[in-house]
Amino acid sequence: MNIRQLETFLIIVRCGSFAGAADRLNTTASTISARIQELEESLGVTLFDRSQRKVRLTPKGRELCRYAERATSAFSDIRMFVGNGEALSGLLRLGVAEMVAVTWLPKLVDMIHGKLPLLALELNVSLTAKLLQRLGNDELDLVLAPGLKFDADLTARSIGRVYFAWMAGRKQQLPEHTIEPGDLRHIRILSLGKDSFHHHTVQRWLSSRDDGLPNVDLCDSMDVIASLTKEGLGMSLLPVDRYKTEIEAGDLRIMKTRPAGPMVEFFAIYKSSRSTAIPSMIADLAEEASSFEMVAADGDTGTG
Repeated sequence: MNIRQLETFLIIVRCGSFAGAADRLNTTASTISARIQELEESLGVTLFDRSQRKVRLTPKGRELCRYAERATSAFSDIRMFVGNGEALSGLLRLGVAEMVAVTWLPKLVDMIHGKLPLLALELNVSLTAKLLQRLGNDELDLVLAPGLKFDADLTARSIGRVYFAWMAGRKQQLPEHTIEPGDLRHIRILSLGKDSFHHHTVQRWLSSRDDGLPNVDLCDSMDVIASLTKEGLGMSLLPVDRYKTEIEAGDLRIMKTRPAGPMVEFFAIYKSSRSTAIPSMIADLAEEASSFEMVAADGDTGTG
């Protein structure tokens, strides 16, 4: 038994097939099969049920997952801290919210490539709830997303906060006074999908006054929401720094509202139980790469 066999075993589990693992590792399916056969012979057990099209773990295979994760994580840490960190290879599965993806993700990826040139990245851009679900299912190693509270088994480190404000296009007809939730009863609202922290924030603002909720259209892209808002198809809660150009051009108007728009804090989130230090190290790089406003030492995020 060797570490390559264990790494291959885990990649098969994540990909769901020998062929998928072969593609991921840039090798042949026969090589993958040979590694697993050698591992099974070494342990004296069958790890996969091969009777069906999609491979399934046997009870012994499921038992090995836990130990293989520990072994490969420890091996990575040895290479990182005892050996030359630049020689560290493997795969980091990174989940990011769209707000990160369209701002400073390229800078972070460049920093990771510079520090860990042999580490492969698998980037997943999605809504917050979906990312956290995948993290909980061990399908992601690290998530960069907004939030307020996280499960006790997760480590969440602040990577800055973003000011959101209610905006409308130049064509949108709105009251002249300070806008409150009740003023939007007959105005269409644009929001990210229900699995997003953005949708939770929008609903929280709208329900802060007991005046009934307006119609809300859902979309999975912040940039598309901004485009629809510019065309006067609804109001939306948008990050101010992201759309400075449109605001300065008058295509988007920041509306004076009560309550004011929130400061939304973003975090680097990973499982506290992970024995490898790689997620923590990438979280350090994310904090350095982030263009978001850093949270004050007292931890006040300004949200409420």
